[in-house]
Amino acid sequence: MLVVNPNLCFDRTLWVDRFEAGTVSRPSRVEVTPGGKGVNVVRTLRDLGRTATLVGPLPRGRGDELARRLADEGIELRGVPVDGEVRSATVIVESSGRATVLNEPGPTLGPADLAALLEALDEELADHGDVVVCSGSLPPGLPHDTYAQVTDLVRRRGGTVVVDGARDALAAALAAAPDAVTPNLAEAQNLLTGATTELSHHEDDVEQSRAAAFEAADALQAHGARRAVVTVGAHGVAWNDEGGTPHWVPAHPVQPVNPIGAGDSFAAGLAAALADGCDWETAVRHAVAVAGAAVEHPRAGHVDLARVDELLSRSEAVR
Repeated sequence: MLVVNPNLCFDRTLWVDRFEAGTVSRPSRVEVTPGGKGVNVVRTLRDLGRTATLVGPLPRGRGDELARRLADEGIELRGVPVDGEVRSATVIVESSGRATVLNEPGPTLGPADLAALLEALDEELADHGDVVVCSGSLPPGLPHDTYAQVTDLVRRRGGTVVVDGARDALAAALAAAPDAVTPNLAEAQNLLTGATTELSHHEDDVEQSRAAAFEAADALQAHGARRAVVTVGAHGVAWNDEGGTPHWVPAHPVQPVNPIGAGDSFAAGLAAALADGCDWETAVRHAVAVAGAAVEHPRAGHVDLARVDELLSRSEAVR
């Protein structure tokens, strides 16, 4: 499997009892780790016993440090050297589980950088191209249709593409008909309505959220996605299969510890099942179990495999 992450970063996570803008906070703990949604996807795949290669631009400024930290975790990186410095993302996690994220934009890239990224990806597809996940934001300078170009490339190689992007990157990818898109409800609504606020979790009534998610899935599919999978946090997942038939998979009751990266783990769970040859319904159910286990883990992008199996067995029991 391959995971394309065009905007790698350092995650600086701070744990506080309660965060309020405009006040002084004293974190109880601080941790700096390699970040980017694709990094969390690969971490989850490793915990699930799968291997994946991370493909993305590697800025020269602090790029060596990022590559070293990834290697220390056992993550294989196909880095494409580019100018600029690795961005940072600040994540503030409260004791309630609520999270606030400040994402920097990343270095400005150009057409030559995109060409080098696609060339590297094409080389990797020869050996690892069965399932490819496109994950995260695009740095300034990369065209909005970057994931669409990735999708076209993977399809020519006979692979399956899952796009977990947002905003313009997701909108442009739809035209290439990716096999599935996996936005959360807020990301899907932002795309469809033009809103700009990105919620890190969703607190609406379950029926209201479910109806909104199905509406979003219909719209995403109408715009080109072969399958639209819309996650709704602690409520569940609404998804349309290739024929447009709607499905709902409820989330598992869990005790959240760190909600950051749950969507990334969901994409990893989906990709892992697809790589194993599972049908899409089974793959979505597997992804829901993986995401449920992920929010119970203190570190973003990690899961306990035994807990995944336990949640999945519960899901199978109620089918």
